[in-house]
Amino acid sequence: MLNKAIHLVWLRHDLRYHDNQALFAASQAAQADNGMVLALFIATPRSWQQHAMAEIRQDLIRRRVQVLASELAELNIPLLAVEGTDYASCYDAVISRLLPLGVVALYAQREYEVREVKRDELVASKLLEQQIPSFWFDRLCVMPPGSVLTQQGDIYKVFTPFKRNWLAKLAMQGVECFAKPAKQAAEALSLPEFPALLTGDNSSMAWPVTELEVLNRMRTFCQQKVQDYATARDFPAIDGTSSLSAYLAIGVLSAQQCVSRLQHEAAQQLEQEKSGASIWLSELIWRDFYKHILVAFPKLIKHQAFQTETDHIPWPNNPALFHAWCQGETGYPIVDAAMRQLNTTGWMHNRLRMITASFLVKDLHIDWRWGERYFMSKLIDGDFAANNGGWQWAASTGTDAAPYFRIFNPVTQSERFDPEGEFIRHYLPMLSHKTAKDIHWPHKVVTPKGYFRPVVDHNEARKLTLALFSAVKGKES
Repeated sequence: MLNKAIHLVWLRHDLRYHDNQALFAASQAAQADNGMVLALFIATPRSWQQHAMAEIRQDLIRRRVQVLASELAELNIPLLAVEGTDYASCYDAVISRLLPLGVVALYAQREYEVREVKRDELVASKLLEQQIPSFWFDRLCVMPPGSVLTQQGDIYKVFTPFKRNWLAKLAMQGVECFAKPAKQAAEALSLPEFPALLTGDNSSMAWPVTELEVLNRMRTFCQQKVQDYATARDFPAIDGTSSLSAYLAIGVLSAQQCVSRLQHEAAQQLEQEKSGASIWLSELIWRDFYKHILVAFPKLIKHQAFQTETDHIPWPNNPALFHAWCQGETGYPIVDAAMRQLNTTGWMHNRLRMITASFLVKDLHIDWRWGERYFMSKLIDGDFAANNGGWQWAASTGTDAAPYFRIFNPVTQSERFDPEGEFIRHYLPMLSHKTAKDIHWPHKVVTPKGYFRPVVDHNEARKLTLALFSAVKGKES
């Protein structure tokens, strides 16, 4: 049996070896006591299903873990990738069976959802019974939850002052990225037999998963594209976004790496409030904000509205209208094209997420939770905090919510953000013959053959939305 102390690193949403504080700390400790690092990943498909995790995201995780095993092998760090079942089985079925090898400590990155917190508390408690310490690191956010507070010590419920305080903290303390762990001596380690990690369905093959490829994508964006982000990011026909959200969601990249690289490549732009670099940094701050809110208000995990009174809205929830929205058959081209992009690629442009969410809630009068869950079931970059925050923003039920009377007109949004109809034509070939003027509303004379009649009248739907919200807010409709 191996006599070396084993420092066990439990990887979850930190599937990388650069800027992985848990892996770095374990490596430092192993060097100090002449021990070794063992990395562990446990797939929990039953829990993933409870979270409605998209199959394409599951596939991205599985592909990434397989590649990460090879990358860590170059550092002589073995990665044990286990096909588990759910969160509850992680300790008894896997971790407890590794302890006799000589595990002296566990290292992991914190997660914030309720079930994950309970899982980690249980694991830490059981390890402590064995006199094995566990070390938990807050790296899902640039600024950990609870670190950005009002002068009264309260959580910010509005984004703008949160951002102001967040930026002040960044200027004062900077951002730290951890080096990759040192290469350790090769050791022959005899491990218990576990079910091997299954391969996915290869649905995510369009997304490269080697760490260096992802880092280069981030660097290229910060060097060459971020300066145009302010103007290009809202147009779905343009490749104007970073395309990094899927990697942030599963932890191939950290937000700290993005901020550090942005500071390095676009320092002068960051001083300009409306520059592309500043706006992209704001998107990273939004990501922190929603996670802070999630930790402070765990009721959100239970799919409750932040603005409690809006839970009393009697949404009609017409199943046929929901089906039309899901399939991209509403008769509103920008909505239909966006939903088809989601269904075929597992990703949707951010501007289109706002348009389609607004349409579901405020045109079709369907509870935002239906859309929230559908997005999670399809998105390769599905992240509960960001998805929930975005849906509640669009539905005017959340923090920093848009006023309920702000209702996107899908036709004018289409005309503004896809002016030539390029995006619509790509996903709705039955409208390819329409001019740039007519493609946004092709029903002026007769609905084109092969396309769909509009399922609702926007102006009439708007009136009902105002009435539904006014009733619960104690206002006249």
